[in-house]
Parts: sequence; C-alpha cells; structure tokens
Amino acid sequence: MLRIFILIVCNACLFAQDFSFSNKIKTILNSKCISCHHQGGYSPVVLEKPADFKKRKEFIKHVIETNIMPPWKADSHYRDFANKKALSAEEKQSILEWLKKDCPEWSPNTSIPHYVNGSQLNRKPDLVLKMKKTFHVPPINQNVYICYKIPYELKQDTFANAIEFIAGNKQVVHHASYQVLEVDEDVDIYSGPEYFRFDEDTLNRVTDEHDYRFFNLIGKSGNFPRETYHGGWLPGSGTQEYPNSIGIRIPKKGVILIRNFHYSPTPIEQADLSGFNIFFSNKKSNRTIGFASFKPKNPGGSGDWLIKANDSAYHAQINVKFHQDISLLNINPHMHMLGKSFKAYAITPKGDTIRLVNIPQWDFNWQEFYRFKKIIKIPSGSVLHADAIYDNSAGNPNNPHHPPRDIKFEWGMNDDSEMMRLVLLYLPYQEKDETISLETKKDN
Repeated sequence: MLRIFILIVCNACLFAQDFSFSNKIKTILNSKCISCHHQGGYSPVVLEKPADFKKRKEFIKHVIETNIMPPWKADSHYRDFANKKALSAEEKQSILEWLKKDCPEWSPNTSIPHYVNGSQLNRKPDLVLKMKKTFHVPPINQNVYICYKIPYELKQDTFANAIEFIAGNKQVVHHASYQVLEVDEDVDIYSGPEYFRFDEDTLNRVTDEHDYRFFNLIGKSGNFPRETYHGGWLPGSGTQEYPNSIGIRIPKKGVILIRNFHYSPTPIEQADLSGFNIFFSNKKSNRTIGFASFKPKNPGGSGDWLIKANDSAYHAQINVKFHQDISLLNINPHMHMLGKSFKAYAITPKGDTIRLVNIPQWDFNWQEFYRFKKIIKIPSGSVLHADAIYDNSAGNPNNPHHPPRDIKFEWGMNDDSEMMRLVLLYLPYQEKDETISLETKKDN
C-alpha cells in the first residue's frame, strides 16, 4: 500500500514538473512568437497551442537553430532593445528541449493571450479606425502608392500609449507612413475624397499644402493641421508602444493621414481595408513625441547620384549635429533591396560614443522601429553618424535586376531606385529622462 502511495505521489510530482516546464515555455512563446503567429495575426502560420508546434516541430527546430525565427536583425551586442524578438541562448535551449520532448501540454489554467483584429498586443484596443472604403489595388504588377485620410472625432483630447497599424491584406500591403493630425474646429473632416494615388512624377514631390488642401483640412484661418504624432509600419515591425508615463496626444477632432501607403506589385486585383488600433493611456502627459527623418546629402546633384552596376560596396553617410538635448525613444534605419549593412551612433562633445543601432546583415523584409530599453539622452552638440553599405552586384540575391543595372540613389520609390533614411522618435530632454524605462511590460 505504501509503495502505491509513493508511486502516486511521484507521478503527481512529475506531472507538476512537466506543467511547470511547459508553462515556462508558454511564457517565452507568448512574448516572442504567438504575437505574430495567432489566428488573424501577421503570419499565416498559426502557433497557439502545443499541437500546432508538434506538427511542425522539425521545421521550427530548424528556424530556431539557424536564427531565422524569431526575426531580429539588430546586433544585440552593439545595443539591446526593449522590443527585442530574438531568443536568448537560454530561451532557445528551453524551446528546443520542449520540442525534443514532443511539445508537452502546458497547464490548462494558464492565461491565453487575447489578440483582437490581428493585433500584436494582448489587450483590447480602445479605438479602432479603418479606411472608409475598400481600396482595390489594380492588377498592373507594379508598385502602387496612395495617400489616405481616416477622420475621427472624440469627446475630448485623449492620450494613447500605443498605436498599431493593422494591414488589411497582408499579401499586398507593403508599408505605411502616417501622421495623427489635429484640425481647426471649423474643418469638415468628413468632406472631400478619401485618397489620391501618386504617379511616378509626384511620388516624392508633393507638399504638405497640396495634401492638406486636397483633403480639405485647412480651416478658415488658413492654419495647417498640427501633427501630434508621426509613425510608420514596415515589413516585420512590431507595435509602437510606450509606458503610460509617455502619452501620444490624440486630439478630439482630427485625422490619421497615411502619407505614404505602399502596395506591392500584383498581377491580379487585390482588395484592402487597413486600419489602426489605438490603446489609451491611464495617465495624461504633456510631452509630445517628436519625429525626425534624415537622409544623406547628395554631392552629385539631384538625380545624378548612382549606384553603379556591379558595385558591391557603395557607401553612403548621414551626419547631423544636434543643437539641443534630446531624449531618444526609437530608431528606425531604412534602405531598400540593395542594402547590405547599416550602423548608427552619436559622438558627444566630450568625445564619447553612444551606440544606437547596428544591422550587420540588412534584410528588406524585416525592419523595425527599435525601442531602447531606457530613454537615451543625446546631449546638445553631439553629432549623429550613420553609415550604410549597398551591394549592387550579381552576388546580392535580393538584387531586383539580373544582370545588375545602374540604380538611382535618393530618387523615387521603385526597383530602379535606392534610399537611405534614419528615423528618430524623441522627446525634448527633461532632467532624469535617462532613468525612464521603455520596457512597457513593467509599466502597463
């Protein structure tokens, strides 16, 4: 009788240990995998329960061992980030051990992430805004760019700590750059057209005034709309999310204007109805997040700067001096298909180096608004340096042209052009900003 009792107790201990181990795995998967791999999520591969992993375990083992998944291109030894998707060595080993054990179930009472409308955040959005009408991407097998207006009204000014772009048709939505704009009270935000389509000649040459007049966003005073936030969504990027202490002001009357909405080439007509999830803060903040975008100066004159065919190491630089202290929140490097590597850092007036981001192997399909673990202070007088290298040779498997051809640099947005951008999201510096954590899991 005693032997039976001991066996029962030992078996109970084993089950408890298995649940404990699997629950640990579930915590890792929730933060690094399931946010994209859920029903309706960014990835078409659904990985929500052990059975989903079990039937793909050899493939999952391969992509984890080779660092293909989770996608993360920044060098964590150069600078680590709050929104890092990459697995630590310990996390990787734990998942591989779990797969080797044939993906044992986790405890039935463990919490299940609740994702809404394709969100990557495990909470319900407070406001959902969508395009008014479905946009039909024409079957011309070429890049298509539009500018789209989404109006809204609230009872009062509100603060959000996260704004999330939700791609309606993941097969063709490539990227979106957007603004939250406040308008005068006398502006009828619902009048006029919802969008216009860029052509090749106007893609990089329209002005704010053109867009604001086209969408009837200028009031009787003649004042332009006021930008309260500027964000973007790119292939592979996560949600731009901040601690509750940092608010994004959502004015009570305004529009989200998608200034550059890019659809990939398609040989068949595709329909898209994209939108935004907005998550309100529980604190009010008077600090507005700033947006700055930098590009190289063109020494050859407009339209003359070329990346010559078969040049495997074309070099471009950005150098910018800051004239005030800033508090850096996010950094976003951007290139196209010829990109090879990208590094950014700042040199302070004292000669110290502030490492910002290093992408040793650029991948156009996986880009990110990298969020620092803590706010980084960039002192006034510092110089921001960014170095990018491009490969326009036949040895670049991502080169859109075979054989390679001369490519215009900083001209247009198609396969015959390249670009270099460095985007910063920041605040004007306040004392002790550098002590503020940007790891939202500790604040929400």
